[in-house]
Parts: sequence; C-alpha cells; structure tokens
Amino acid sequence: MNKIIALVLISSFSFISCKKTAVVSQQPATEVKKAVVDFHPVSTDFIYLSTKTKLEYVDGNSSDQFALSLRVRKDSVIWLSIGKAGVEGVRGLLRPDSVFVLDKLKNDSYSYDVTYLQNLIQSNLSYSNIQNLVLGDLVFPYEPADEVNKNETHFVLNQKKENLLIESVIRIDNMKVERTTIVDSVAHSKTVVAYSNFVYADSILVPAVCSMDISFASNNKPIERKIVLTHSKIEFPTKPLNFPFNVPKKFNEK
Repeated sequence: MNKIIALVLISSFSFISCKKTAVVSQQPATEVKKAVVDFHPVSTDFIYLSTKTKLEYVDGNSSDQFALSLRVRKDSVIWLSIGKAGVEGVRGLLRPDSVFVLDKLKNDSYSYDVTYLQNLIQSNLSYSNIQNLVLGDLVFPYEPADEVNKNETHFVLNQKKENLLIESVIRIDNMKVERTTIVDSVAHSKTVVAYSNFVYADSILVPAVCSMDISFASNNKPIERKIVLTHSKIEFPTKPLNFPFNVPKKFNEK
C-alpha cells in the first residue's frame, strides 16, 4: 500500500501527454555559456487538463507498471486514478493545502496536509510548484534577478529559493523546458525531471515522455526512486471536468 500511495503523490510531479507528430528534441550543447537578457519564458495557458498514460515505477530493486488517469483544474485540484488490468486500485486528490487517497482494494482512506507530500518527495515545494512540474513549465516564475545563460540551442536558468537550488534547461526555438534539476540543501535531496519527444496536443506543445529521478537519504541510507511516463492521450477541455472523490461509509479512515 505504501508504494501505491507514493505513486499517487509522486506522480503529481510528472507531466503527461499524447503521441502525435513529434518535434525532435536536442541535447544541450556544451559550449561556454554567455550571460543573456533576451529571455522571455512562456507558461501553459489552460483551464482543464485530462490525460491517459502508462506509469512505470522503480523503487530500489522492485519495479512495476500501472495505468494512470489524471485530471487538473488550474490552481485548484489535481485528481489521479491508478489501476492495473482494468481495475482501479487507488484514487488520489491533491489540493493546495491537502492530499486525499482512497485504497479501493483495502477499503481504506487517507488524508494528509501538504507537509506530508513535501516530506514524501523530500522537497519543500508548494502546490503551484508541483502544478508547474505537471505542465512542464518553470517550477518558479522567472525574475530579472535570476541568472540566465545560453548556448547555441538552450537557455540555462539558475534560481535560488530559500533552501532550493533550481536549474532549468529551456530550448531556444520553442521556449519549452527540457530538464529541471531541484536540489534541496536542507533535505539533502535531488530531483531531476526530464521532458522529451515534444508533440502538439490541442495546438499546445507538450512533451510526450517524462522521466523523474528522486534521490535522498533516510537514516543515512541512500534512496532512489524513478518514474517514467509514456502517454497515449492528452486533452485541454474547454468544458468543466468532474473530480469524483467520495469516501464510502465502509471505508476505514487512516
């Protein structure tokens, strides 16, 4: 059960997308970088997001695959459903200040404040930061005081937010984030999110593949987790989506 809860919560970080005509992704060049001022990042303009995807999860020496459905209402809620072989096992709901999980196989329900999620991912990120990672946008908005460099193909943005150091690698040709690295100096953790195989969905350019690597220490023991998402469908609906999450009376609250 702990693995599934981790999947529900950690997968909130990862972006989802569909398989359409791909735009070839490039690796950052290694030339000497030069400071720049012509940096104008863009963010994804949307109200609702709905996806279908395959989720691969590696935790230590174990690995597994799941079907993931995800729905988002901007700045409000992230809803997830994880299942296998056509059977829904776990449903999750992430709001700006809270997290809710239903274990539909064991009839258990869980509720946490956002601090639990921050402890789980070993990083002090807010709901808006997580939403930006879901969308493949900059984790934190760009500010003129941030350090920006560029090479022939990419901008490299470095930001410092309290105990977090964030490096974002952004393509010059389409201003899409290809890689985000977050280092937490207090939690001694590192999260690397890589976006690739960019495609168009509802006229919005998004990555078709996302991988996330999280490394941290627990009781002086190094721990690593990995998630890879391969996507089959993404939509940006104009009509409101439903976010069904009712706790049946027979469920045990944990």
